[in-house]
Amino acid sequence: MSGRSLFRRLLRELAYVVVLGTPVLLFFLVALPRSHAARLLRRLHAVQVSHTHFQQVEQLATQFGANAACVGDNCLFQFQNTWLHWLRLAPATQFSVMMQRRGSPSDPGGGEVGAVDMAMLVSRDAEAGGAIASALVFDRADGSGPYRASITFGTDGKPGRTVVTLAPGATAAERERARAFNLGCLTRIGGCRTSRDLLPEVWQGAQRIQSAVAAAPSRWLAALAMSGARN
Repeated sequence: MSGRSLFRRLLRELAYVVVLGTPVLLFFLVALPRSHAARLLRRLHAVQVSHTHFQQVEQLATQFGANAACVGDNCLFQFQNTWLHWLRLAPATQFSVMMQRRGSPSDPGGGEVGAVDMAMLVSRDAEAGGAIASALVFDRADGSGPYRASITFGTDGKPGRTVVTLAPGATAAERERARAFNLGCLTRIGGCRTSRDLLPEVWQGAQRIQSAVAAAPSRWLAALAMSGARN
């Protein structure tokens, strides 16, 4: 076999590798954030406000690499559909969990978990914003009422925001329902467009609020979005 024929054969084989390997690589990159987020939700079953030591949360953050960081009394976990949004196949979607310390790092176990705040935000652009839908869950040691859920509808009649508050008195079933985020929104072509898509399990018995203007994300959620955009 001549050198030219060998070169052409190598080019053909390289082309096959690229053609077959690129979709597999893209699938892996698209699915990875959802996989990591699902793993975090499973681990959160063992995290209880006012009971779990904060050192356990700090150790948990080390298992999520660039998706997690602890600074001072807060640990933040973030997962985004970066590739789907970059390919313009879905709006920017971000799932975030922030856990806060109660007490002092010098306390036994580094203090307790005082808050577990969770959010999923869908926006037109990761940097410029333009909220489409959001779902927020606030699990606080000092929360009022064991379980409350409210849904805000926009002027178009679509549910734009779901907010759930939990306190230590919430039942295991209520807490499980509040944490049942639809992580499929991180991998769905076209994305999710309403807060019901983001957190569907809390609709039964939730308070419904009709908004005169489109629901905007909270300052906390907006800060998370900006933090994710910078990273």
